[in-house]
Amino acid sequence: MISLDKLRKRSGLLIVGIGVAMGAFLLGDLMSSGTSLFNGSQGVLGEVNDQVIDYREFETEAQNIDRIFSGRQDRKGLRDNLWADKVNEVVMGEEYSELGLSISSEELAQITFGYNSGEMSTTARQFFGVTGQDIKPAELAAVIQQIQDNDPQRWLYLENVIRKERLGQKYSSMVRQGLNASNLDADSYFSEQGDQVSGSYLFKRFDTSVEVTEAEVSSYYNANKEDYPQDASRELTVAIFEITATQADKDALKSRLEELIEDREVYNKTAQANETLEGFKTTNDAASFVDRYSDTSFDPTFYAEGQLSPSIETVLRNAELGFVFGPYEEDDSYKVARLNARRNDSIQVAIIEIAMDASEETANEIYAQASELAAAKNGEELEALAEEKNIALTTADVQDQDQSVSGIGDDARNIVFWAYNDETELNAVKLEDQNNRIVVAMLTDILEEGSQDIDEVRFQIEMALKREKSGEALTEAFSKGLAGASTIEDLAVAMDLVPQQVSDVDFNTNAIPAGFEPNVVGAFCGTEKGQLSNPIIGNNGVYVVSVQNAKEAVEGTKNYTSLKQQLDVQLTHY
Repeated sequence: MISLDKLRKRSGLLIVGIGVAMGAFLLGDLMSSGTSLFNGSQGVLGEVNDQVIDYREFETEAQNIDRIFSGRQDRKGLRDNLWADKVNEVVMGEEYSELGLSISSEELAQITFGYNSGEMSTTARQFFGVTGQDIKPAELAAVIQQIQDNDPQRWLYLENVIRKERLGQKYSSMVRQGLNASNLDADSYFSEQGDQVSGSYLFKRFDTSVEVTEAEVSSYYNANKEDYPQDASRELTVAIFEITATQADKDALKSRLEELIEDREVYNKTAQANETLEGFKTTNDAASFVDRYSDTSFDPTFYAEGQLSPSIETVLRNAELGFVFGPYEEDDSYKVARLNARRNDSIQVAIIEIAMDASEETANEIYAQASELAAAKNGEELEALAEEKNIALTTADVQDQDQSVSGIGDDARNIVFWAYNDETELNAVKLEDQNNRIVVAMLTDILEEGSQDIDEVRFQIEMALKREKSGEALTEAFSKGLAGASTIEDLAVAMDLVPQQVSDVDFNTNAIPAGFEPNVVGAFCGTEKGQLSNPIIGNNGVYVVSVQNAKEAVEGTKNYTSLKQQLDVQLTHY
């Protein structure tokens, strides 16, 4: 039995584990640096089926969900989920309304609390921490009352998630139940599985050396543009400036640590006199010394043999108290270690650690280089500057839902938003400071949804035309040969070809020795025994087939119930 105390503890945390598609995302830095998800200046985030999604309401909901999740959700991975939920709510809400799908209060109580049925939803079980155990109604009621009193928004969020989850389940169930195989479907399926043919075919490969004219290419393209779709995309040219310490920076950090080891004399401007500052080696309070000068706090742990870093294990384990080792490099930092105390076989080590970060001077210099590149007015100027400064450029094509960008990595969602903003024009440049690096990205091309440019698909069009023209010529040649042939052998002599054999071909076969040819397989299955087919244009050339033997499925093995069950399984997986 799960305890009330455990439930109370879980109630504030386990919602983080709710794994539902319509969960939420953190709005995060939508308003920072002018890189909003959409342009919210007019108060409109977007429009779905004529329903406006208000920017401020969206932001408020996102911030509330962030609070409910206690900031534990990955910002990049969840950034679009709330928007997707809004789209789903509008689109599917219309479907639910037309179908009359709804969730009553009693049903919601059943799946939320297991009320009157024990039918608690998976989401509710995760929220309350219920596994396979029963739960006392009084205990559950107490937790629910506590949440409703102390955090009603959390409770409303849970109810909303569970309601949407159940509506989606009802809709899917209705669709699945409407997909049922009939006896006619079972008959066709039985024949497709059991009927087999054997025979032979003649084949002539397409002649891809035929000439095509520019007028033919243009005409074919205009008539078949829909066959060459183009998704909306943006091309970015990107430069990455890593802010890393130079050797001079590292030497300065090392010198800074060396100065801390021994006592040193400094001039006190206030007292107008020299004074001595104690060093790491002589201080009587190593803990305070570390906290004052190190990037990390003093660690009071006593370490047994073998538990310290190999860099200092041996030298400090055998040293005298107060011995100082270093500076030494470890984990991208310079460190100085002092043997501070012993306790039996364990030792306490005080470590001053300073990360090998770039100096402010170095960072400013790198930022100046990035700013100089970001001043480019177009792609040619950008490339010229990059070549002059020996700066590497990469090119990336991005779609509006991309979370990462080639060359930048996962920390690129803001740049994708910027690239798709209506106010971002061609050759615009974005300079973004990402902690230890600076990204310069230029929008070098904008492709809207539609058809690919003719030059991009010219090769495919030319090949299609050559296949088409060659196919017509080969079909005509086969047709002339068929006029004087009654068997596949007669036609082979007339066409100077050798028949190829196939055995036990059924409707589910999609290949023959000549290659992937579903149309040719269909011709075999549709040609009467002893007959020659008409010429068939396949993937690799033109064919004529002849069926010598046909075996039908044994009727006595037909089981409608079993066949329809097999088809029902296939239907519900589409």
